[in-house]
Amino acid sequence: MITSKKARHAAPAGKMSSFKKITAVAVFGAMVAFSAISASSDGKTAYITDGDNSFTIAADGSTVENILSEAGITLYSGDETIVTEQSGNTLSITIKRAFPVTVNAFGGTSIVRISSGTVADALRSAGIKTSAADFITPSPSTKLTEGMEITVQKGVKVYLVKAGEQTLTYVPEGTVKDSLEYIGCELCSEGSGDIKDTDMVESGMTLCVDEVFYKTSFAVKTIQPKTIEEKTSELKAGEKKIKIQGKEGTAEVAYKEKYINGELVEKKEDKSTVKTKPVDTVMLVGTAQDSEEDAAEPETTVDEKEDTSAESDSDTDSQEVSHSGNDFSYKSVITGSCTAYYEPNGITAIGTIPTVGTVAVDPSIIPYGTKLYIASEDGSYVYGYAIAEDTGGAAMAGDIVADLYMNSEAECCEFGRRVLNIYILD
Repeated sequence: MITSKKARHAAPAGKMSSFKKITAVAVFGAMVAFSAISASSDGKTAYITDGDNSFTIAADGSTVENILSEAGITLYSGDETIVTEQSGNTLSITIKRAFPVTVNAFGGTSIVRISSGTVADALRSAGIKTSAADFITPSPSTKLTEGMEITVQKGVKVYLVKAGEQTLTYVPEGTVKDSLEYIGCELCSEGSGDIKDTDMVESGMTLCVDEVFYKTSFAVKTIQPKTIEEKTSELKAGEKKIKIQGKEGTAEVAYKEKYINGELVEKKEDKSTVKTKPVDTVMLVGTAQDSEEDAAEPETTVDEKEDTSAESDSDTDSQEVSHSGNDFSYKSVITGSCTAYYEPNGITAIGTIPTVGTVAVDPSIIPYGTKLYIASEDGSYVYGYAIAEDTGGAAMAGDIVADLYMNSEAECCEFGRRVLNIYILD
């Protein structure tokens, strides 16, 4: 049978020969209680597990204390032993070592050593009494882990005025800013009289608040390749030739968005993760000296003309592309997942009737009215010319880059979800 960790109960007479006997023994402070092992004149074989160490000994002791002493094992405050005894002379002893947990409660700090349990168990071990109005972090039902820190703050009764409505609630003690931040609010822009963020909350205080929450959105951005010059005597001085054509990379950018009363008020870049590394352009630069006649009027190679054109495009922040028979120039390109939608008799976010070529986007990334050209990188799929005219819910959430309008639901299903290049045109 299984007894509690704090007490040991005797087994019913006549039952021990046919059932396993399991006894849990806990060590608290300097008081140690050890269970007696069933009587035997020939000693026992004990299988002992102490953390990552396991070993077997032939023990003569009649108590757990004697057996552990024979094994050279010392128990400390908070350690726990679980003893499983089978019929015969064999038993197993598992030792659960206690670990420290820090409790910060009502301005004081204490450290308890405990081998298992929940936050509520640690608070009981520390002698901390709480009420329903208090704030406990992590929650009382959270399983304990080594090195965990538990915080208990007294709950303070306040009146919150939100959107003109007043409610009674509790906030954790501390400054107005910290207490309101805990419940997802902040002082409203109109203020609360003479109350400031740095004031301490007091019981009965009335605070005008706005509801605040944060969300993370994602977008795909291009990474422009660098140009590395490599000198060569195989070209005349002044001549240039592309050795390796560069290629744009892509990065997923995470934005932290702040909403007040459901309205987006702030959007900041949080972090960027490179998805595809750019390939740098390697440009050969000639160093060979010509005759004076040639030097006065250097010959222009085809490669140099092409490179001059590329430099001109770079100066105007534009690039030329010939794609599936369509020639166009673009400022930048966004590569990412796209989906399709169909909405008969619908109206776009800018008031137009959606047709093929209408694209739903996140306007903070691709503004309304932006002219686009959309196709797969390898040209196997071409949506063609388009205009950003609608708002895409999935695009706003950062799940996709764009939602492409189709003529029917069947076309939408056939399209599914694809990774495409979205060229931002001049």
